[in-house]
Amino acid sequence: MSVAISSNDSALKLLFASLPEAQKDLSVDAVADQISQLTLDGQKVEGTNSIAQQLAAKYNKDLAGKTETDQAEVSQWMTMSARHGPTERQAFSQTINEHLNGKTYLVANYLTVADIVAFGNVHAYMEGLSAQKRFNWSNFSRWFDLVQHTVSAEALAAAGLKLKEKKAKKEKKPQPPKAEVKIVPSMIDLRVGHITDVKKHPDADALYVEQIEVGEEAPRTVVSGLVRFIPIEQMQNRDVVLVCNLKPAAMRGVKSFAMVLCGTSPDGNTVEFVEPPKGSKPGDRVYFEGFEGQEPEPLLKPKQKIFETIQPGLFTNDDCEAGWYNEDKKFHKLLVNGQVCTTATVAKATLK
Repeated sequence: MSVAISSNDSALKLLFASLPEAQKDLSVDAVADQISQLTLDGQKVEGTNSIAQQLAAKYNKDLAGKTETDQAEVSQWMTMSARHGPTERQAFSQTINEHLNGKTYLVANYLTVADIVAFGNVHAYMEGLSAQKRFNWSNFSRWFDLVQHTVSAEALAAAGLKLKEKKAKKEKKPQPPKAEVKIVPSMIDLRVGHITDVKKHPDADALYVEQIEVGEEAPRTVVSGLVRFIPIEQMQNRDVVLVCNLKPAAMRGVKSFAMVLCGTSPDGNTVEFVEPPKGSKPGDRVYFEGFEGQEPEPLLKPKQKIFETIQPGLFTNDDCEAGWYNEDKKFHKLLVNGQVCTTATVAKATLK
């Protein structure tokens, strides 16, 4: 059993270097300016994407996708990432940036071979991006940094890829220390919302576009990636909890002005709304127990990473009650007018 990896196939080199068992089983040949080839279990496979999927399926099945739906999405992302040329790389990187709004990985909520192969394919393009472009494409930059710190430094070196670190800033004269701002969950503007209308996104099969009343003059337009989890008829006339002070973001051409707070089961297969208690009205303040009466930030500034700091502590408990665990593991329930918000059935769900 052997694999012949083209000298310019950084993506496949990176994946192979990340699979220790594959390195033990397969002899490796380097070939110049030829298509990569794999001979495994008596079968011959050619091309980066086909080889990557075969290697993942044999040596790390989670990387290949945990469900058939995930596997199909992995294949789609790998196909898109294989397109060469500056224009194609720019379009693909921008697609990643838009897709990852509110998400961590390209497929589902875990690392797959799609992330590794896409990372290898866009690595050279990332080298040429200006600091301003990296800032504008914050989701893409966050994902790139996450992947490069998830795979080992040895794997990056084996693939001939350098770890991208922020450039050291020029030394400046000492400045008086700024007062440290403690990040607390009350900085997040959470309100009760009521979905008055919902449609499929015209350009994205996985997205809904909702109109949600939040006690303002007009409903807010909100884009949510819930098509796979909640049927459209169950979206209608629902009371939900909204994060209202995130920076508005365009998702496949439709700008979203809030985020619906949902709970995801530990296995990632079930997603449910975080529901306000009965009797709640659109615009009612949603707050965490112990943080009553504190005003939220008008707008969460991306540089402060307020939501990103609080979100890892957002869960439901064993009774499906929503809340936040502080650093001391104390659970602060999510309340509306003194009554707790819940998910319908999912306990120990992550909230986002």
